Amino acid sequence: MKLVIRTLAFHALCIFSFAIIYFNISQHFQSILNNVNHNSFLDSLLLSTTIQAGVGISDLTPITFYGKIIMIIQQFIMISTHVITLYFFTV
Repeated sequence: MKLVIRTLAFHALCIFSFAIIYFNISQHFQSILNNVNHNSFLDSLLLSTTIQAGVGISDLTPITFYGKIIMIIQQFIMISTHVITLYFFTV
């Protein structure tokens, strides 16, 4: 049970950490629905949660190199966490 709580805490930490990063670099992202930059923390939190959940569908897309790199880093962390968690649950 400790592993489950630690995994959930790690995901929550990642979501909020990357939401803060996305909010601070919001000029690197653009909404595909109305072609404007997002400017609320809720938009950043939604993007971060969507990426961390592995859904991958969001109305915000990175439009610069730095935005893409940050998004790739979060996706890599998410994939690594899932692989490690699955390994521990099957051992």
